[in-house]
Amino acid sequence: MRRLTTRANAGRAQDGTHGGDGPTAEDLDELRDVIIHCDGSMDVLGGLSSDIARDVPVLGDRATAFVMECVTELPVKTPVYAALAGLINAEAREFGAQVVEATREALMECLNGDDLTQRVRARVLTRFLVMLSTVGVVQRREVMEYLASLLSSAQASAKKGAAGWQPRADWLAYVALSALPWGGEFFSKSESSNDFEALLDMAEAYCKIRTPNSDAASIIIKSADGIEVDWFVDMCNRLSAARTDGRWHIASIPAIAEPFVEKLASTANAHSLNGIEIPEKTFTNHAEAAAKYPGRSMLRYVHSHARRASLVRWR
Repeated sequence: MRRLTTRANAGRAQDGTHGGDGPTAEDLDELRDVIIHCDGSMDVLGGLSSDIARDVPVLGDRATAFVMECVTELPVKTPVYAALAGLINAEAREFGAQVVEATREALMECLNGDDLTQRVRARVLTRFLVMLSTVGVVQRREVMEYLASLLSSAQASAKKGAAGWQPRADWLAYVALSALPWGGEFFSKSESSNDFEALLDMAEAYCKIRTPNSDAASIIIKSADGIEVDWFVDMCNRLSAARTDGRWHIASIPAIAEPFVEKLASTANAHSLNGIEIPEKTFTNHAEAAAKYPGRSMLRYVHSHARRASLVRWR
């Protein structure tokens, strides 16, 4: 793979510093394209992370911006970009600090925002943050504290019982809990296992105090027996089953290339998250809150032989 900052490298080759005029627009376009198409393979991740790590001083925050763009626009590749950030951070600590701060700022903006697209982005960024903690980029304890703060805010809203409290409280809990499968396999076997178990206990506690609310408008095909399951209860049931079985691995989540696992787990470059504040929101009634924080749709398919509708997944 051609070096991505050719002119800067020419200056550095002469005097050992990061001289030159810096990367050209063409260099940056190529870098962005390579990051977008990074497939997570050992060769691509190893080469790309080494190139970026060497050029962090001349790239500034541009490489960070490219990675964050991919995280939010290509969420299915979250483990790939978390691994890339982890590998670069292991060699260039300042890059990891930039990624953690960019993630924190973006999350705070989404948690404070009122746009529906920010609801999805908050979930994607939380997922990324969880994975960053598994590759040594951010302190795991502080990520656990952030997830716990989401659940604590949901519980506090339930206890206050203000008008329209549940849709947002459900969403806050959903942001935390939907990220757990992306780090559950790691957390359940790490020094953070007790914190992880405490999070699951908090989830169960919140599930018991909320009011199940099966919304017919969120169900695409009704069940054969007429019994509809509240989407949040369904999610908690799935997490409870994973906890009981001790099986957090999900086939649809790409695994980090095996040769990098030990290197990423042993890095001492984990950064502080510096805290994420969960803002309070008020509503005049349930309808207003539900419009801003809608529940998740339930998708069913019809078995060709049994001719009955079955719930297959929530998103």
